[in-house]
Amino acid sequence: MEVLRIIAYISFAILTIRWLTSLLNLVTGAPRSQPSPKQKGEISILVPARNEAHNLPRLLQSLLHCDNTVGEILIYNDLSEDETSSIVNLWSHYDSRIRLIEGSSLPEGWKGKNHACHQLALQAKGSYFLFLDADVVATQEAIDQALSYLKRHQLALFSFFPRQEMRSLGEWLLVSQVNIILVSVLPLAVAQFIPLKIFSAANGQFMLFEAERYRQQNFHKNQRHQAVEDIAIAQYIKQEGLTVRTALAPEGLKCRMYRNYEEALSGLSRSARFFFGGSIGAGWLYVVFSSLGWLPVLLTLSGNWLLAYFLLLVTMRIFVSAASGQSILKNLILMPLQQITLIHLFFNATRQVIQKRTTWKGRTI
Repeated sequence: MEVLRIIAYISFAILTIRWLTSLLNLVTGAPRSQPSPKQKGEISILVPARNEAHNLPRLLQSLLHCDNTVGEILIYNDLSEDETSSIVNLWSHYDSRIRLIEGSSLPEGWKGKNHACHQLALQAKGSYFLFLDADVVATQEAIDQALSYLKRHQLALFSFFPRQEMRSLGEWLLVSQVNIILVSVLPLAVAQFIPLKIFSAANGQFMLFEAERYRQQNFHKNQRHQAVEDIAIAQYIKQEGLTVRTALAPEGLKCRMYRNYEEALSGLSRSARFFFGGSIGAGWLYVVFSSLGWLPVLLTLSGNWLLAYFLLLVTMRIFVSAASGQSILKNLILMPLQQITLIHLFFNATRQVIQKRTTWKGRTI
């Protein structure tokens, strides 16, 4: 019983730390926008695309409104089996900055997205490289904020976590886990000062680099074998003594990653363990304490402790929802189901680790 009591105190302490982390992320939010000089054509927007015909029109429509600091919008067609090429060529008639790059076969030792990003960088001409995923909707405001912050703090990388658009129940159950974990575990405003690699994060949906530094480091080539390249690049940058800043995005920067539960399960399973430094064991510790942390409190401590535990849990979820621009009411109502699907997610991620086989967009990665 004494051991169980100690576990109860540990559970309470973990939840308190997550509560404080969520509050910090809510208060700090996105970096404040500060005016900075801009130059014509200094940004190259680079989009790797494999079977993205259904996503590209929305992204390209949003990019048409970017000012002349965006000099080119390059889309790499990574051997798509849909109408990706036709879509890009069609939109290039509306904006001469849009250009299609047809991909080549994937070299041995490379992951597909890493190779696509590297090929884009080889052809880009701007002073800054902004990598966007095809399922993102971007705004000039978000681009200006990122560029201003990267210049002002001389960062190796600035990355935004776009606001996640969730329309189906399956998305609300699984895609919500990304922000629940991110906002309650990683203190974004100070993560760059914490040397542990588990406190490294970036999001490949929006990654901004200074071009000269990128060419020196060849970030995607350096991490060409990594299945989750964004976190690997963030960890590499920290390891090299450089600085990366990751932040929650302003309202206009959005992304709909998946359309249903099955897509979300497949996509998130390949990256779930990388939320915890690549350790599936650390991921399972999170799952156990976040799902069952209340149980030892119930069994060994007083009712006041249990009440305090659930108050912390509920208010933490409110902080996460508000910081992420998500419906507070939906996330509160769905809390029990979200915990069940979290367990399903890590079972699937563990199976992939054991089998050493993950398939994404028709490729084994």
